[in-house]
Amino acid sequence: MAFSDILKHTFEAYGKNFKLISFFSVPFAIVFFLSLMLENFVAFSGIFLRYGSIQADLSSFDAVILVALFLVSLSVFSFAVVGVNLAIKSQRTLKRLSHYENEKIEYATIRMFTIFLTSFVIILLTNLFLYDYHLTATLGLLIATIISIGILFVPQALVIDDLGIRNAIYMSVSVLFRRFSYVLMFLVIAALLISLNTKIFLELSQSFPIARYFAVLINAILILPFLEVLKTQIYLSKYTVLR
Repeated sequence: MAFSDILKHTFEAYGKNFKLISFFSVPFAIVFFLSLMLENFVAFSGIFLRYGSIQADLSSFDAVILVALFLVSLSVFSFAVVGVNLAIKSQRTLKRLSHYENEKIEYATIRMFTIFLTSFVIILLTNLFLYDYHLTATLGLLIATIISIGILFVPQALVIDDLGIRNAIYMSVSVLFRRFSYVLMFLVIAALLISLNTKIFLELSQSFPIARYFAVLINAILILPFLEVLKTQIYLSKYTVLR
């Protein structure tokens, strides 16, 4: 299957399931508002934690609130990712969502949450270690990139193939190598969309400072779900029967 076919399926699936995808994208907006309550900064249409502030500026009470908000945000985000993938699975396999599949959302969300949380903790501890010992942050960025790309197709493996955590990670890495050219195209498209979104609202923020937060909202509600649909189509390309 050519990548042009992947894009065709992506736009078709996104259009046909726009209402359902929009419904599952609402939690992305909720995460956005929750994240504003954390120690963070906005950059490149995303919200990032300030590692330095975690140790220097937080009281014990603040730390508890931060952790609670983060866990709620991550759980809601996990649910949204699972929901979008379930919607596309239903459309591509020509099966309506059954009560049984709706029940599986809970289990897939828990597994997704576990993987996201574990990945975040590894990245966080690595960066805190590098920060404490005044080592280059480039190593932390490299580790974060490897982990993030390694679990890129975990949501698809969890939802579409109903795999466990270990097998989902293995399948994600397998798809990376088997569909390497598609993954590169995905990364290029993701970078272009996010860069364009950032550039537009960065220009607007010179007159309206609050515009940078709208960039995050557009990224969360429109761009991120579209990219998730694109990932799902890349993942499904391994099934010749669906071509």
